[in-house]
Amino acid sequence: MEQYDESVLEKYINHPKCIAVGECGLDYYRLPDDEEEKKQNIAKQKEVFISQIEFAKKVKKPLIVHIREASDDSRQILIDNNAKEVGGVLHCYNASEHLLPLADHNFYFGIGGVITFKNAKKLVEVLPKIPKDKLLLETDGPYLTPQPFRGKRNEPAYTNYVADKISDLLEITKEEVEKITTTNTLTLFKQFSTII
Repeated sequence: MEQYDESVLEKYINHPKCIAVGECGLDYYRLPDDEEEKKQNIAKQKEVFISQIEFAKKVKKPLIVHIREASDDSRQILIDNNAKEVGGVLHCYNASEHLLPLADHNFYFGIGGVITFKNAKKLVEVLPKIPKDKLLLETDGPYLTPQPFRGKRNEPAYTNYVADKISDLLEITKEEVEKITTTNTLTLFKQFSTII
């Protein structure tokens, strides 16, 4: 695991186009097989994540949070470290119901191309439980391209297909999805940015 160096973040954080801190968080998907190494890796990830939360609070910018197979630890760290102060996006939301309480802690749920996949059953099931005022569209380029472009390079224009799918699943118009997610984006980021 690379060394965390906050001075690298400080070089970029004041750029006018920088509106958030991230991508940060916990990823337990590819942990070492050795138990001791695994414990050390997890401990280091948690330490760095907490440092990034504190940094975001210091610079008063929201977090873009990546969580993979680490829902319980991530939720607890965000709550225990008062990340609500800046809030943020659960980037590429992985459909864990354990994360839904973060809606009450100023966190939004980024929905991308995965919602269009045939095997996205869990996300399809959880989507209606996400408060509409915490729903965002996202790309996650260059990966996780929605159907019918799966396997090709992802790009922001494809969020159209994500909006279509959300519209179908929530039984609201695409225009409503666009209005809701645009309002939510502005609500989250405008308070921290002069460029929006």
